[in-house]
Amino acid sequence: MNFHSYQHNYIGEKSLNENGEEEIYWDAIAVTAPKYEHAEEFLKELQNRQNEGIISKKTFLISIPDPYINTGYRPMKTKRRSKSQEEIEEEEEEEETFGEIPLQYQSNNNKNDNNPNNNNNNNKNDKHKIYHNHSIKNNIDDNGDEIDENEENLHKPHYTKVGSGSSMINSLFVITEKLSALSGKSYLDVDILKNKRILLLLNGGIHQHAPLVNLCTKSFSMMPLKNIDIIKHHQNQNQNKHHQGEQNKNEKPKKYVGDEPVYPIDILLSNLNDIVLNLQPGFMVSSTESLIFFNREDSNLKSKTLWKQSGVSVITMNVGPDYYTNHGMCKINEETGEILEIAYKKPKEYLEVNGFISKNDDTASIYTGIIFFCEKTTEKLLYLHNTSPLDSCTYLGVDSGSQLLKFGVFPDILCSMTKNETFESYLNQPYFYGSHKSLVRKARKVVWDSFRTTPIRSIKIKGSFYYLKNPTDYLNFINSNISTCGEKSIISKKMHSFIDCQDSVKGIIVNSILMGKGKSFDTTVIYDSILTGNWSIGERSIVFGVKSLFETFHIHSNMMVNEIRLKSIKIKHSISESPKALIVLGIEDDLNSFYNDPTARIANRNWEEFLLSSGVSPDELWSKGVPKILRTARLFPIIVNDQDEKMYEASLWIQNKQSPPLSVIGRWRSSKRISVADIIGESYLLDYTQLEVKQQVQQLSENRVGDGILIVENSDLNSNNCNNSNNNNNNNNDNNNNNNNNNNNNNNNSNNNNNNNLNNSNENCFNFNTNNLVDNIVSNSERIKPCTTSFTTGASEYSSKWMIEGDIEAGFKWRREISFQVDSMEIEHILVQGIDQSILPFVKKWSECNIPLSKALETLDRISLSCPLQYTGRLLSCISDTLAIYVNNQGGLRSGPARNSQFEKSFNYFRIHDERKGFLSLIKERRKWLTSYESMIRVARHYEGAGQIVIKNIVDTCPTELKPLDTSINPTATIKDWICVSLPVRIDLAGGWTDTPPICYEHGGVVLNAAIRIRGKKSIEARVRRLDEPVLIFRVGQTGDSIICRSLNDLMDYDQPHAPGSLLKSCFLQLGLIDYGDDINFNNVRSVDGRKAKTITTSTTTACVVVCKTLKQQLESLGGGMEVTSSSDLPTGSGLGTSSILAAGLITAMAYAYGYKYSDQHLFHAVLKVEQMLTTGGGWQDQIGGVLGGFKEGRCTRFHSKSDKIMVTATQLPMSDQTIQTINNHLLLIYTGRTRLARDLLQDVIRRWYAKTQEILSNTEALIQTTQTMKDALIKGDIKEIGSCLLQYWNQKKAMAVGSEPTRIVQIFNLVKDYTYGYSLAGAGGGGFMILITKDHCTVTKHKLQEIIGKVDGLESVEIFDTEIDTNGLEISIEKHIEYLQVPPMNVTN
Repeated sequence: MNFHSYQHNYIGEKSLNENGEEEIYWDAIAVTAPKYEHAEEFLKELQNRQNEGIISKKTFLISIPDPYINTGYRPMKTKRRSKSQEEIEEEEEEEETFGEIPLQYQSNNNKNDNNPNNNNNNNKNDKHKIYHNHSIKNNIDDNGDEIDENEENLHKPHYTKVGSGSSMINSLFVITEKLSALSGKSYLDVDILKNKRILLLLNGGIHQHAPLVNLCTKSFSMMPLKNIDIIKHHQNQNQNKHHQGEQNKNEKPKKYVGDEPVYPIDILLSNLNDIVLNLQPGFMVSSTESLIFFNREDSNLKSKTLWKQSGVSVITMNVGPDYYTNHGMCKINEETGEILEIAYKKPKEYLEVNGFISKNDDTASIYTGIIFFCEKTTEKLLYLHNTSPLDSCTYLGVDSGSQLLKFGVFPDILCSMTKNETFESYLNQPYFYGSHKSLVRKARKVVWDSFRTTPIRSIKIKGSFYYLKNPTDYLNFINSNISTCGEKSIISKKMHSFIDCQDSVKGIIVNSILMGKGKSFDTTVIYDSILTGNWSIGERSIVFGVKSLFETFHIHSNMMVNEIRLKSIKIKHSISESPKALIVLGIEDDLNSFYNDPTARIANRNWEEFLLSSGVSPDELWSKGVPKILRTARLFPIIVNDQDEKMYEASLWIQNKQSPPLSVIGRWRSSKRISVADIIGESYLLDYTQLEVKQQVQQLSENRVGDGILIVENSDLNSNNCNNSNNNNNNNNDNNNNNNNNNNNNNNNSNNNNNNNLNNSNENCFNFNTNNLVDNIVSNSERIKPCTTSFTTGASEYSSKWMIEGDIEAGFKWRREISFQVDSMEIEHILVQGIDQSILPFVKKWSECNIPLSKALETLDRISLSCPLQYTGRLLSCISDTLAIYVNNQGGLRSGPARNSQFEKSFNYFRIHDERKGFLSLIKERRKWLTSYESMIRVARHYEGAGQIVIKNIVDTCPTELKPLDTSINPTATIKDWICVSLPVRIDLAGGWTDTPPICYEHGGVVLNAAIRIRGKKSIEARVRRLDEPVLIFRVGQTGDSIICRSLNDLMDYDQPHAPGSLLKSCFLQLGLIDYGDDINFNNVRSVDGRKAKTITTSTTTACVVVCKTLKQQLESLGGGMEVTSSSDLPTGSGLGTSSILAAGLITAMAYAYGYKYSDQHLFHAVLKVEQMLTTGGGWQDQIGGVLGGFKEGRCTRFHSKSDKIMVTATQLPMSDQTIQTINNHLLLIYTGRTRLARDLLQDVIRRWYAKTQEILSNTEALIQTTQTMKDALIKGDIKEIGSCLLQYWNQKKAMAVGSEPTRIVQIFNLVKDYTYGYSLAGAGGGGFMILITKDHCTVTKHKLQEIIGKVDGLESVEIFDTEIDTNGLEISIEKHIEYLQVPPMNVTN
C-alpha cells in the first residue's frame, strides 16, 4: 500500500491573521485514487492548486490509492454465468454515481451469449440486481459466505474497484495515521483530528467519463467555461475572488493562450472554500463526479448555525425531472431539515406518492455527494476501522489477508441514519455485485448500532447541478444556455490553445495546437490534441488527445475519436513515446449494448451493417467467455509508431460506412487490438501473449517494427501455437481479396482446437504477424517457455499474465506536455514578432507546475537562435528572468556584478555582433553553473550583462561626429590656457524613463525638464588644458589626487564605475582621437567599439585585439597630453543628472582643447555612449537638461526598421521671462539627506520593460501623455496645474521603479504635502533632491518647512535650497594661467 503526501508546514496550532483572528482553512485535503498512478498524478494536480492559491499553503495534501482487494482467493464452487445487459447498464450507472465496482466479466453460457435480452426480461423490474441477482440461487461456500463469481479476480485482484464507503473509511484511517506520524506519534492518535477541518475528495475512477474514456478523470479535465468565479483560499478571512470574465487593469497577468482553463475540481474546491469559513471542525467528504455551481448569495452558504450542527449534514439542491429519476433523492422535513429517506433511481410515481417532489415547482432535493461529519461522528466513523468486519475496509485488513468489504456511503452508511429506514429495510438495501452477503449484513448491523441515533440533516444550497454521464450529455451541456448561480456562463471557444491555420477554426478548442489547413464546425470539440496538415473534424464530433502530424486527417460528423496512451513496460517500440490506440466510436454508441440488439450501434450504424460491410466476424472481436458488447470488442489496433500513417488508417476506417479497402482491413486484422474494457483495466488480458526475444536477434526485431511487427516479452505461447497463429495470419494476408469467410473459419477452428488449454488459447491472440519473426527468432528445436507472474495466498496459487491497458501517467503527461507546448509556441510568437506582452506569467506557471528548469531554458534557447536581432536584448533578459523565477528569491539579490572572466568569451561574441555564437557560448557556460541557487543568480546577472552589451551596440550606432572649431566664432586657447565649461543641473518634470534605452527606441521617448541654478550658481564645472608632455592627468575635484595615465593599460578600467577617474577616462576615449595599441597586456584586453580591431582565434579562446600605436605616440601626434579637472558642489546621487551633465562638460572641454566640437545633438549622443562605456547605463534627458537652458522638450522616435538609429532632438519651450519668474517664485528644492544609486533602479526598470508587464507598458504610455499636459501648463504658467502634473509624474515614476520611495521619503512628503501643489523626487528616486511646487511664495514656504522638519528626529541632514531656472545652459570660458602643474617623473607611482 502506497500513500503520497505533500505539505508546506506542520499541522499544529492555528495562526492568527493581521486582525488577530484565527485563520480558517482546510487542515488537510485528501483525494482517493483508484490506482497508484492516479495517486501520484492527483497529488501533482493538488500541489498546482496550492501554488495557485485555491488551496492554502498550510494545508497538508495526501492522495490515497484504494486498497487492493483480495478477491478470488477461494476456489470456485459454482458454475459461472454471464451478466445480463441490464446488469451491466445498471452497474455502470452505479459506478458513476458512487464510484464503485466496474464491469467484471464472466464466461457466458451459450444461451446468454446468443440471447442477452432473456435475462433482461426476467429481471427488468429488479432495480437492485446490480448488487445481487435474486433470480439465481446465491453461491455459498462451506462457511455460509457467498462466493465471488469473478474468475478474473483470481488473476489481477488489485484492479477491482472498491465502494465509496470502504474508500472513505480507509481514507479516514490513513489521514489519521499520516497526521499522527507527522506530529511525531508512534501510534494512531485519534485526538489528532481535534479542532481540524479535513476534506476528502472521492474520485470514482476512470470509467466511462465524458467526453469519452478519460484516464485523467472528469475532475481533472478542462471544462470549456468562462465567467466562472473561482474562490481562492480566504487569506485573512477575506473573500478573494478572481472573476475570469473581468478584463481590467487589476486582473492578474495573462498566463494562458485564450481563456483560462476551468477544471471541475477547481469549481468544487471553490465551493468548499466558501463553506469552510463557517464550518466547525470535522470531516467533509465530497464526490467529484458532478458539476455544481453554488449561488454565492445563498444565506445557507454563510450560515453561522447550519454548519455547526451535530451529526451528519448533507448538501442538497433542487433539481428537475431530468435528474430526480436517475439519482439519489432526499425526502426532507422542511421545518427541521431532517432527512427522512433517501431514494435512489426511483420512478417518478414513487417520488410523487412518497412526498419527494415539490408540488409547487416540480423539483426534488438531490443528494449532491457532499457530506459533513461533525467531530464526534467522525470519531465514531474512525473507530469502524478497528471493528469487525468493517476492519476489512482498510488496507490493514487487506494486509491481514481479509476479503475487503465493499461498502457504499449512501446505501451502507447514510441510510442507517434516516428516520423512515427500518432495520429490515436497511439490511435489505442493495449490495455490491461480487460482495459476500453475510459479510455485508454483519457490517450493516455494526453500522446500525453505531449510527442509528446520529442525526442526519440537509443543508439546501441554491445553485445549479449537472451530471455528465456520456458524450451526448457533454455535447448538450456545452451547446445549451448554462446557468451558474444566476449568471449565464459563456462557453469558451478557445481555451489555452495555439491556433495558426490558414482558415478560421470554429468550434470549441481546449488545450490544443492546430496548424495547417484545418476545417471544423461550430459544434466541433477538440481536446488536448495536435493537428497539422490538411485536417477536418465533422459536426458534433469530439477529438480527444490526438496527435496527427500527417498530411491528411479527417473525422466524420457525430464521431468520438480518442487517442489513448498505453502502458509500454512489456511492449518494445521504435520511438520514445508510449504505444497508443485510437478509439473511434459514434457519439450515440452505447458501450454496454449487446451487438445483436437491434438498437445497438457502432460508429453511428447498427452492428449488422457494420459486420456486413467490413467482412469482420464477431469471433474476431470477442474471445469466448466475454460478453459481446461494444465495451469489450477488440476493435482498436495498437499503434507503436506515431509516424505510421497506415496504422492510423487501420484505426479510422471504422467511421466509414462503405467497405474498407482490402489493404486497410488486412492491416487491421494483422494488428494487435484492444477494447475499451482493456484500456480502463476492466479485463485481464489472459490471452494477450508476448514473445521472449533473444538478445542476439533483438536488433533485427526492432528494425522490423515499421513493418507492423510488435515485439513483446515473456511469451505464454509454445512454438506450435505460434505456428498456428502464423498459418492463420498467412491465410488472412494471402486471401484478403476473397477469403474473409475462410479466414473466419480458420479463426473458429483455431478457437476449437485450443479451447481446452488456456495457455494455448489462440482465439484471444493479437493475430501476430510473425511469419518472418518466428523464422528468424525461433529455431525448430527451440520452444519458447511460458512465463507467468504468480502470487500466493494460503494454500492457493494463481497465475496472471501481463496486462495491456491505458497509461494513466502518460495521459496526464500528454495533457501537461500539450499545455507546455501551447505556452512555448505562444512565447515564440510573442518574442519573434516583438509583441508587447509579458511571458513571465507563463514561466511562473511552469515553475509552479514543476516543469524542469532545463526544459524551460531549452525552449528559450531554441527561440533565441531564430529570433530577429532587434529582440536579442529582450531574450537575454527573459532567460535571466526565468533563472530568477526558478530560484524563487533563494539565491541572493538579482542586481549585482557581471564581469566574471568565465563569461568573457561569450561577451566578446556579443561585442562583435555575433549574437548566435554569443547565445551558444552562454548556453555552454551556463551548464556549469546550474548547481546551486546562488550560482544560478550569478548566471542571471551575466545574462543581463550580455543584454547590456546588446543595448550598447545599439546606442553606439547613433552619430557622434567631431568637427573642427570655427576660430572666427570660438576663441582659441594656447597650451597654457584652461578651457572652463560650467553647466547647470536639471530638474525632470515629465516623461522620465522614456529616454532610457531600450525604452526610447522600442517605444519612443518624450521628456520635459528645466536647467536650474542652486543658490545662484551653476553647480558643475569641467576644466581642461593642454600639456606639452604626452601624458594624461585626471583629477576629480579641485583638491583630488591626480590620476596619471602614461600607457593605454592605464585607461583600461574606464568601464568600472568605481575606479578612480573612470568617467574622465571614458569621456576622453569617447572623443575617438586615439586608438588602443600594441603595448596592451593582451591577457586582459577587451574590445573597444569604434576602434580598429582584428579577431584572434585559438583552440581555446577568441579575442578581439586592437592593433595601433602606443599612447605616447598618439598623444605626440595630437600635439601633447592633457590635464583634466572636474568638480561639482552637489553630493553624489543627487538625482539632478550631475554625472551625465558633467560628462557633457568634460567632452566639450576636451574636444575644445584639441580644436574640435560636437553639435548639440551629437553631444547628447556622445554622453549616451559614455554612460554605456561606464556600464551604468542611463538616458539622454540629463545632458539635454544641462546643455540647453530654460525649459526643454526632448524626443526620440521608435525604431521601425533594422537600419534605424537613435536620434535625439531637443526644443526649448517658448516661455516669457515673466512666466519663468512666476515658476521661480514657487520652486523649491529639498535635499533628503540620502543619496541614491540610479544603477540598481535602472536595472530593475529595464528588466521590467523587457518583461513587458502590463503595468509598465500602460505606465510608459501614461508618462508620454503627462508630458503634453505638463507642457501646456508650463507655457501657460499655471502653477497649480504644474504641481498636479508633477505629483502625477511622481506616481508614474514610482510605478516604473519599485523601491524609489523609501520610508524616509514618505515621511518627508507627509510633512510638506500640505504646503505644495505637487512634489517629486528628482531623477530615478530613492533619495537625492526633492522638487516642490509651493502654494505660497517659495521663501515663505521655505521658512515654514525648515521649522517643521527641524523638529523631527532623524531628519537633521535634510536641507532646503533656493533655486531658479537657468536660461543659458552650457557656458565656455578661457582662463589664462601663468603656472601649471608639473608632470611628475616617470618613477612616480599612481
